Amino acid sequence: AQGLDLNRDWVKLEAPETRALVRVLTEWDPDLTIDTHTTNGSYHCYTLTYAAPLNPSGHAPSIAFVRDTLLPEVTRRMRDRTGYDSFFYGNFDRAQETWSTYSAQPRFGGPYRGLRGQMSVLSEAYAYASYRDRVLATHAFVREILGVLVERRVEVARLEERARLETIEAGRRPQPTDIVGLRHTLAAFPEPVVLRGWVMEDVDGERRPQPTTEPREYRVVHRGRFEMTLGVPRPLGYLIPAGHDAIIENLTAHGVRIESPPPGSLLVQPAEIIGVHRSPRPFQGHRLATLDVRFDRIRETRRHPPGTRYVPTAQPLGTLAVYLLEPQSEDGLVAWGLFDEALEVGRVFPVMRVVGLPR
Repeated sequence: AQGLDLNRDWVKLEAPETRALVRVLTEWDPDLTIDTHTTNGSYHCYTLTYAAPLNPSGHAPSIAFVRDTLLPEVTRRMRDRTGYDSFFYGNFDRAQETWSTYSAQPRFGGPYRGLRGQMSVLSEAYAYASYRDRVLATHAFVREILGVLVERRVEVARLEERARLETIEAGRRPQPTDIVGLRHTLAAFPEPVVLRGWVMEDVDGERRPQPTTEPREYRVVHRGRFEMTLGVPRPLGYLIPAGHDAIIENLTAHGVRIESPPPGSLLVQPAEIIGVHRSPRPFQGHRLATLDVRFDRIRETRRHPPGTRYVPTAQPLGTLAVYLLEPQSEDGLVAWGLFDEALEVGRVFPVMRVVGLPR
């Protein structure tokens, strides 16, 4: 009714449906979320494609379990029991030489849940298959995932606890080598893969080649992961001045813990805005913003104006908080307009990084 794509709403949380789902993630803390879709992308021979969380700043062991253990085993079982074949989500380039996945941005549910430290699977039924096959393949896929999770429930529970504790500890004692990625680029796995597709042909009146009925295997570069192009060391937390109620409300909806500032002095790192860039056209009702900033020297602050709030990174959603609040994040709260009134070249970004305590 609002004209919103719910699978682009996981950062800005403008739709009540998205907010309800985030409350489930916060209050129930599910072992794993299965996000079922249908895709009408490239032509291939897989009834279903899938993806693990793609943002590399998520909890690496949990992502690796989904990508390297869970999904390959589910693929094998589903093929053996139903005949339905599946593979990692992607699309061919026009030359059928590369197979590329979608996005690491948390506006999408999979990357978002990964930044929360939670395991997640994207399921994409193949739109060009029959409705019956799409339903049966999705049912089989979900069933096999649940079966593997039950068998590996001890390992899954340990991974969940590990993600929670390691994220809290990372925020409690930040290390200069702990870099949280804010911008990313698509990258290839070291080895090519062989994909089952069709011989393609040009057809009059069609904008892209169409599949014939002749199957063909393609040896392709698998661009199925992301590499960081810009990141920042994880801070102790963030100071949010009074008057930014929309920021506080959004963070609260995400389940991020917000406190009064710690007593005493803090070492903070202000950021001066040196560039503001906006998308030429609106997307989901917003002209997305990107900032360039210059971090000033770390300084000591003893006073916090009334109404100042503090977001510690020593919490289970600490990594998500970093991504949402950093001014240079490609898909954080700056991008979606929640800081628009403060975006002016020469001004200091209103949220300050807390990087330490005076000795």
